[in-house]
Amino acid sequence: MPAKKIIIRFERIGRYKAPLYNVVVVKGNKKHHTKFYSKIGLYVPLYTNRFFFMNLKELSFWLSRGAQIRGRLSKLIINLLSFN
Repeated sequence: MPAKKIIIRFERIGRYKAPLYNVVVVKGNKKHHTKFYSKIGLYVPLYTNRFFFMNLKELSFWLSRGAQIRGRLSKLIINLLSFN
């Protein structure tokens, strides 16, 4: 059997026209708004400076386990790491 596919992605939690996103670690075959392994960050795109928080220890732990980063989240993480 192949190993479980682990994905790091956004999960929308905001209301209509006021988006907020949790950064969650989920099993690869799960749909949105399901159980997740861990919540490792938060993204608020409507601020003028776009608030983005990420727990880098948790991120490195899950990446060492073979997790893949999806979509726009990968660009935000690269920008975050370039500022540190």
